[in-house]
Amino acid sequence: MTTAMDMVNKINLEKEAWNLKVRVIRLWTVPTFTGQLLPNSMEMILVDESGCKIQATVQKTMICRFKQLLSEGRVYVIKLFSVVPNQGSYRATRHQFKLIVQFRTTVRDAICDFIPKSTLTISPFTEILETKEDSDFLVDVVGLLVSVSEEKEYDKDGKKMKMAVMELAENDHRIRCALFGEYVDELNRFLSSGCVSYPSSLGFTTIFL
Repeated sequence: MTTAMDMVNKINLEKEAWNLKVRVIRLWTVPTFTGQLLPNSMEMILVDESGCKIQATVQKTMICRFKQLLSEGRVYVIKLFSVVPNQGSYRATRHQFKLIVQFRTTVRDAICDFIPKSTLTISPFTEILETKEDSDFLVDVVGLLVSVSEEKEYDKDGKKMKMAVMELAENDHRIRCALFGEYVDELNRFLSSGCVSYPSSLGFTTIFL
């Protein structure tokens, strides 16, 4: 008997047993900035066949258990996770809730051609430039790359990491995006490749404006 799948837009706090078939469209780690090798968390953006997105978090103690099971771009059936309110800074989706991967969470490979491989919600430059307060939400941007600063060293609580600033243009408007750590390396690989399209692996969703 086939188990019915739940839709992401139906997720709430009232139900516990959810069954999701979703694609991991973005996956990244959040550093600790304290010199520890293990990241603070592993973050994902999941999307179902309707195109609805939700953020999922693998906490530090669970990363070793799940990092080999989850890959960006793949489709999975995920069960037995926790649902919590989507609060705080750097929220990657507008969904009211987010998922927390637990020790009991199960992840199984699946196939579904109906689930989109990318669901960007592009923010116009004018909208970003008119924002007068810091936003708690990450944004997707697409623009013409017009300049890249020299690579610098950024010091955060004694931990040094690479930093570079790129400038993007949309018509007569420009914004600057700061890249840190491995994203500087991704940008350098993209620039040295001579590719004329934007790098698919470079996560504009994770750029802090």
